[in-house]
Amino acid sequence: MTTQEATAVTGEPPVQRSRRRWMLPALFLLALLLVLGRDVFSGEEEPSTMLGASGSVPGGLARLNGVMPYQEFAVLEQRQTPPELDGDVPNGAHQVIVLLEITAMEPGGLEFDADDYAVDRLGGSRSPVVWASPSEAPLAQGETMQAELVFEVPDKALELTLEGAGDVRLSMGTEHHSGAGGR
Repeated sequence: MTTQEATAVTGEPPVQRSRRRWMLPALFLLALLLVLGRDVFSGEEEPSTMLGASGSVPGGLARLNGVMPYQEFAVLEQRQTPPELDGDVPNGAHQVIVLLEITAMEPGGLEFDADDYAVDRLGGSRSPVVWASPSEAPLAQGETMQAELVFEVPDKALELTLEGAGDVRLSMGTEHHSGAGGR
């Protein structure tokens, strides 16, 4: 059958029919890629775990047991300020202590490293750990420890998130801003 004969039978050239036949699968594939790639390309992060709830870390669980200005904590606990925290705090910031509970759940336990944690602020700014106790610790399955992490964060009442090992995101809330200023 010639091109003219095929056109006479169907009313359209064979090339046009071939394009139309592939149009529907191509549109379906494009729609599927858009749906699956939406989260990857949108830049949106998973919501953080609420204050006091547990989040997953490699080998176990992490939970924030408390967040408060460091100076208030030191007075309440009647502690001496470590030498690493004696220096000046940048203008417009204060030191906040995060009480982080880590529990090893897996048979191989987990390795805690304070340097895996940072505070994420609005706009993508991050605050690294200024001081930690302990800074590193191995935990066997079933063991729990409480780490004290100190960060320098802005005085403004922002929603802050503690990000750490295994992409855990733990909400710090805004309560740590009460009485903020100075350290």
